[in-house]
Amino acid sequence: MQDVHPHPLFAYGSLMKDLFNYQIYLKGKVVGTPIKARIKGELYHLTEKGYPALLSGNDWVYGEVFELKDFQTTLKKLDKLEGYSGNQASGNEYERELVKVNIYNSVTELYDGELDVYCYLYRLDNDSEFTQKSIYLPSGDWHQLAKK
Repeated sequence: MQDVHPHPLFAYGSLMKDLFNYQIYLKGKVVGTPIKARIKGELYHLTEKGYPALLSGNDWVYGEVFELKDFQTTLKKLDKLEGYSGNQASGNEYERELVKVNIYNSVTELYDGELDVYCYLYRLDNDSEFTQKSIYLPSGDWHQLAKK
């Protein structure tokens, strides 16, 4: 993996605070508390895999933004978790892309901030069974599903 410029990370699945992969990969490795955020897209639950897939779309997908303390080291571990081995590599399960998200402002109670973040977007071309083994989540909130 090439070194990349540090940016915060947007998580919409198991890397969100209090979920299982946050505890394994991020606990004690982020600066401060994750901030609520949202992005335009479509969110699906991958029933056979037990985690979500974010695709391009026009719905709101909700998650959290956090800053990594040791950016390069932690990002390498997250890339491995997400099945990402380099930009547009043929076997990638996800692509890590720099995108814009809306940040929640607790004072105005609106998503009125904007931030450039890294986000893992699902690669449909590497999943021939996606339509049979996924559930569309119109709420855009995988955290609700995971906490059940």
